[in-house]
Amino acid sequence: MQSRNRTRKLVLIALFTAIILIQSMVPMLGLLPLGAFAVGLSVQIIGVTVAIGAIVLGPGAGAFLGFVWGAYALWDAWTSVPSIGALMFRNPLTALVPRILVGLIIGYLYWHWVKGRARQTKTIPLFILGGLAAFINTAFVLIFTWLGFNVMNTTFTGIPDNHLLSWLILSVTGVNGIVEIIVSAILVALIATPVVAYVNRLH
Repeated sequence: MQSRNRTRKLVLIALFTAIILIQSMVPMLGLLPLGAFAVGLSVQIIGVTVAIGAIVLGPGAGAFLGFVWGAYALWDAWTSVPSIGALMFRNPLTALVPRILVGLIIGYLYWHWVKGRARQTKTIPLFILGGLAAFINTAFVLIFTWLGFNVMNTTFTGIPDNHLLSWLILSVTGVNGIVEIIVSAILVALIATPVVAYVNRLH
């Protein structure tokens, strides 16, 4: 039984990894465009997949899924046509640390705070965890972007040392982050509930 559970967990990790990579490679699967509300506004929903994976599989697997997300973002930032967004993620700290923390923290909080609760009482905690996942990613991306401009030498990423540009990036990312928090909270609550119930039935 233990061997079967371990095998099932590895299969689920591989499945979530594949979903994250597909979402990363196909923009329309990893980004939710909200241009009807604000021009150029789009919400990254790969974090939702990482959060759900962490909820289902635990903090260790969640951290790995976050690493996969961040590693692809780092690779894409160095190989794609330069843009301000891509240049931000040429910093390994900005690309990797926030995403790893999403999986680690959300997985830990769910498994130690929510997992043992009755199903009907999990909706609000899952809603909170979904919003928290987006908040963690946005907050730490902003922190490392600020550090890149004010503490580190940002020229290695290709971003000019310009204070006006840094504030522009921080403000745009911040506004987009607020919308991501709301969308992530809703999606995680809606998707994680049946996924968790299905995985529990497997056990």
